[in-house]
Amino acid sequence: PPRPLRGTRYATRTLQGAFAPRFVMLARAASRAASAVARVAPPVATAAWTSLRNLSGSSRDDETAAAEETRGATDDPEDDSESGDDEDEDEDGSEDDAEVPLGAVTAEAGEDDDVDDEIDDLYDDEGTSDSSADGGVQWTGGVEPHRPSGKREKEGGSVFSLMSGRDGSDIGSFDATDVDRFWDLSIDTEKKWFKEGLPRGVKEEFEASGTRRIMFRKSDLEIREAVKAGNKGMLLDGRRGAGKTIALVNLVAWARAENYFVVYVPSAKALTLDSSYTKDEKTGMWDTPEHAGKLLRWILAGNESGLQEMKSDDGKTLSAIATEGVESLDKGGDGKVVVEAVLAVLEGLKTAAKTGTKVMFAIDEYNALFGPTDMHEVLGARRRGVIAAGDTRVGAALRDATGATTAGMTYVGVVSGTISLSTKLTARLACSDPDGQDKDGQFPETNTLTHMEVPRFNPREIACLVRHYDHARSGLDAVDATVDHAQLALRLKVLTQGNAKEMREMMEALG
Repeated sequence: PPRPLRGTRYATRTLQGAFAPRFVMLARAASRAASAVARVAPPVATAAWTSLRNLSGSSRDDETAAAEETRGATDDPEDDSESGDDEDEDEDGSEDDAEVPLGAVTAEAGEDDDVDDEIDDLYDDEGTSDSSADGGVQWTGGVEPHRPSGKREKEGGSVFSLMSGRDGSDIGSFDATDVDRFWDLSIDTEKKWFKEGLPRGVKEEFEASGTRRIMFRKSDLEIREAVKAGNKGMLLDGRRGAGKTIALVNLVAWARAENYFVVYVPSAKALTLDSSYTKDEKTGMWDTPEHAGKLLRWILAGNESGLQEMKSDDGKTLSAIATEGVESLDKGGDGKVVVEAVLAVLEGLKTAAKTGTKVMFAIDEYNALFGPTDMHEVLGARRRGVIAAGDTRVGAALRDATGATTAGMTYVGVVSGTISLSTKLTARLACSDPDGQDKDGQFPETNTLTHMEVPRFNPREIACLVRHYDHARSGLDAVDATVDHAQLALRLKVLTQGNAKEMREMMEALG
């Protein structure tokens, strides 16, 4: 036959490319519809399939008989021989497609094998029944969707089943048996251990759930064990929403239960904003009295009795020095006095640590101390330069983890995902070498910090969170009752990648 013109071939390929995806989409939609019908009404689907097979078979038999009768009257021996050769080729070189069992629904295999294995492991304890055992749809070569054994068992009752058997005030004795369980940070406990105030993320969690429960994770136990083993400097890092702030809250609660003197900074970013500033002529750095006053208030709030027992080199108690600094700020006094007061208190804590006092610095949003502030320096008639947090005397003293750990303190900083710093700058915050040697341009103030990754929530931990919200919100009414906790946890894992903040927001919508 004559070859088609080049333009015709191009138009043909163009039409095929345009309509082929639609045919594929229609085929997939039909397959999904057939699967849905088979799952909802297997007997009806089976009967329909059987009827279609019988009808098709009878029609095919009639057509075959008529064709053979016609061929018998018209075919010659040569045609018979050719047809015999074709039959031999069919027998030797090809196989007929396997017959699909009655009521079967096929699906593509190999696409979700890893997820399927994870589902199987996850639902071993959920009691999911095998569909083939109860006469349901038979699956060939595909991944069977989740078929729960019954309705989701609601977390009811006045006592949450995943609460730790120990009281929150006894968090110092928590061990591996308390992992993936919750403890209650009551108002009385907050007044005792967190007079500085709780971070914003913890407050949002309490407001969303309507409880004051905090989860104790495996990573929390590992951080605690590292401190107990003598690790004096750690930088807690991880992806946004991994729960680093909660991990620090758990660590501070444990440390204070173990009689540590804890300098807890719930937000280092607050020490880079909203302050007056003047340059110290002696050091060339900047004095920020409002930042100094905020830090002094935090130290006094959490450790007033402990400060009364510690003295500076001139014989004054650290409590008196801190109080004088705060009063000077409130009265509008010299800002330099306030900054000198907080620096004297920090030096006094180093002296106390050298004499055997257990001192811990716990700094949330630690990376903010290596970024910019909202303050500017006038460099010329039309030029201004941003003042870095490390160029202030308060920021430089607080971020000096090397000086603190050298004095015998325990120093734990948290890298916050809400602080926008470059990845190169964040990478310079901790030293990965066990000997703590400065390398690759790392900040000398962080040489003694070892990097510790806080992972995002895994499916088991997410399932615990789902049960927590289910109980706290008296049911997740927006979720179908046939979706059990484990299946909902797996869906949340896929949607949020283990981001705790996103899961909390979803639970608020589902509750």
